[in-house]
Amino acid sequence: MTAVLSTAQDAFFDVLKTVPLLLLVYALLYYIENRLTDTPALLSRTAQFGPAVGALVGSIPQCGFSAAASALFSAGYLAPATLVAVFLATSDEAVPVMLAGGASAKNILALLIVKFVLAALGGYLLRCTVFRRREVKLDEPLEIELNACGCGEPLPNILGHTLKTSLFLFAVLLALDLVLFAVGEDRLASVLLGGSIFQPLLCAVLGLVPSCAMSVLLSELYVSGTISFGALVAGLSTGAGFGYIVLLEEKEGRHRALPVIAATFATAVIGGTLVQLLIG
Repeated sequence: MTAVLSTAQDAFFDVLKTVPLLLLVYALLYYIENRLTDTPALLSRTAQFGPAVGALVGSIPQCGFSAAASALFSAGYLAPATLVAVFLATSDEAVPVMLAGGASAKNILALLIVKFVLAALGGYLLRCTVFRRREVKLDEPLEIELNACGCGEPLPNILGHTLKTSLFLFAVLLALDLVLFAVGEDRLASVLLGGSIFQPLLCAVLGLVPSCAMSVLLSELYVSGTISFGALVAGLSTGAGFGYIVLLEEKEGRHRALPVIAATFATAVIGGTLVQLLIG
């Protein structure tokens, strides 16, 4: 019991030290979010330009893009390959968590660049192969209302995001510390296939869970050195968060959603494995 309390105390103070940085990060994200007031229209225009713009939009650390992209796809205004590009580029909570965890700006920039390249190239490859016959409607009016981010007054919004991420961080960090204490770092790395070519596959499966807790978990595992950079790329590339929930919400549209999810997963695994072989 003493060890558990000590571990919880350490996790609490580790998270407490990150709160000021998280406040600054979410203040910046709120500013970005409110400069991009027409998210659905922005995403619908990507259908004309393809996966490259989808990858660029997905790279912006904005909580509603994957959900908005899924809604547009379900309405027929976004091509499947472009939706895959948005999903692959999305990093959810990874950037603020990695910043708070002490990851270098070089590592974070490398992550964003690698995910953008993977999303763009993967999207174009899928458009020319798997999804080459799929079409979108660009000449009809678009009426989609999205409130995925719960955007409102600045202070409650920023404090709410900071508190939510801090709680996730504390829960994940405490769980990781307890597991590390009980199992040992070497054995945990073995369970997560540490050093194995199959680690990106396992992390990609974790990324499919529709929760930002997965991006927190994967980021913490990477910062602690438990998973490779390639595994982080694979896990975050499948981690489209609430986008999957929106995509599967309507039963009649699930036959169109499943190929998109499968393509996202396959591209993430292949890309993450290649990155692990080339970079680590």
